[in-house]
Amino acid sequence: MSERASIFDDDLDLSAFDTRPQKSGIPKPDKDSLRAVAEARGFPSREAVAMPAAPEPVLQRRYRTGRNRQLNLKVTDEALRRFYAVADAQGLVLGQVFEQAVEALEEKLKAEGRI
Repeated sequence: MSERASIFDDDLDLSAFDTRPQKSGIPKPDKDSLRAVAEARGFPSREAVAMPAAPEPVLQRRYRTGRNRQLNLKVTDEALRRFYAVADAQGLVLGQVFEQAVEALEEKLKAEGRI
């Protein structure tokens, strides 16, 4: 056959194609021996890996306070934890805690004569 067969031919012979898998006579290896060979060759396992414990959820803090300016700071984990602890203990929104902290620092610096 020197030319391709048309897919629209009604007399297309597909009898050479078999949908059943052929048995090759080679027995399938057991899963344990396959795993041992794969590990010896350095192939990674595709089994599910246990996920680490989920971090503690962060409370959503959304309030209508009239504050419309944003201040982004890089702080340590410890400082952030302490800041949130103060806000939670006082029942204040974060903006109020920041304002009170700035006022306290200003008073301290004025008392020292540095402002």
